[in-house]
Amino acid sequence: MDKLIKRIFKKKQVLSVEDFYTFLEKKKVVVFVPSTFLEKLTSEMSGAGAGLIGNYEMCSFRTEGIGTYKPNDNANPFAGKKNALSFSAEIKLEMECDAHNLNEVINVLLETHPYEEVAYEVYDFRKRGLIISGSTVELKSAMLYSDLLKKLNKKIESDELSFNYEFKKIVLTTLDITDKLLESAKFIEAECLLLFSINNYKLFKI
Repeated sequence: MDKLIKRIFKKKQVLSVEDFYTFLEKKKVVVFVPSTFLEKLTSEMSGAGAGLIGNYEMCSFRTEGIGTYKPNDNANPFAGKKNALSFSAEIKLEMECDAHNLNEVINVLLETHPYEEVAYEVYDFRKRGLIISGSTVELKSAMLYSDLLKKLNKKIESDELSFNYEFKKIVLTTLDITDKLLESAKFIEAECLLLFSINNYKLFKI
């Protein structure tokens, strides 16, 4: 990788070179629950795939707080009285999960939680992968696609790139191109990705 970088870019052109990692898309489920149901809910959500981080299970974060609600005439409240504002000590429980486990996690959350109406939230976030997937090169000034072609001096395929297309941040990799790889390059604000092998190169616009 270092040899290729030095071949394409002059030292004075390069602002920085960093390892490139894929970023994993994850979900975080946040729910507000009375303390008497906290451990059961944590256990059930864990069984559905939440709270798994590497070699650790049942990972969560908990924050104490006060929830308020006012049940109407049609409500069947777990605590408090109809048409009266109630204040309940609750725990804010946060657990992460993969997207493919999300529906099952929510299913057991709703089945286990004691409230008639469950207050919960789902957030998207990303975590960096553990394996280096390539290199990210950031240039001091923009480089033309046509100049990159001259530097490579080999057959190159591109996806709708014109010769006057400019970039300052590029990812170089030898891995098979996947949506996850392209999304990760976009996430770090790279403008293109260069896949290289012995016989040819392929350039992807981000």
